[in-house]
Amino acid sequence: MSSTQLISRLDVSPAIVRRLCRDFAGLSRETVERCVADVGLRGRHLGVALTPEVVELLAREHLVSMVKSEPPSARRAEPSSGE
Repeated sequence: MSSTQLISRLDVSPAIVRRLCRDFAGLSRETVERCVADVGLRGRHLGVALTPEVVELLAREHLVSMVKSEPPSARRAEPSSGE
């Protein structure tokens, strides 16, 4: 099952995915969708009824940690001021 299918089965608002994709443009849509789906599935597994706001907050925190933990070698080199 794809992450998009999981999102629809979990009744997660597409607006959440759109906002997170906009805010984390360096990550693929699939990565964002998978993160949101994982948050929803973890809540369901734990028996916790997560509101859309909480799903977005938890997914955002996870995505921030993913971006911050990226090794420097994976980052694009910034052009020098002379180029």
